[in-house]
Amino acid sequence: MAKSMSTSLLDDLNDLISDESARVEYKHELALSAFTNDVARLMDEQKISQSELARRLGVSRARVSQLMRHKSSPTLRTMVAVGNALGCDVTPGVAPCGFRPARLFVAAGGKTVTGSDKESSVEQSDARAVSTN
Repeated sequence: MAKSMSTSLLDDLNDLISDESARVEYKHELALSAFTNDVARLMDEQKISQSELARRLGVSRARVSQLMRHKSSPTLRTMVAVGNALGCDVTPGVAPCGFRPARLFVAAGGKTVTGSDKESSVEQSDARAVSTN
């Protein structure tokens, strides 16, 4: 019975994602999750609280909390301001559907944000791509 239930759930998810507006919403949530996960990781690494991030941004802690809990959808300007407050660049990109880059995207003073499981280090702090091959 568990197998048929999981198959049914998988079928339901596939049906949901086959609808264009649902697919766009799903991808929006994935992108927002990737952004907030990166922000949370950077805040943890830099030992920055939501209150401190709010102070740097000139907004309330409640506003930062809403952003981190996906209660609001940030504009690109807000995302750039958050990145700047954390000493990072935000570099949105467009790729073919299903594309998984085999490159590393470098930001935050030479720390790497990976597009794959491989890691590399660089000496420059500017944002650039580094081949992992």
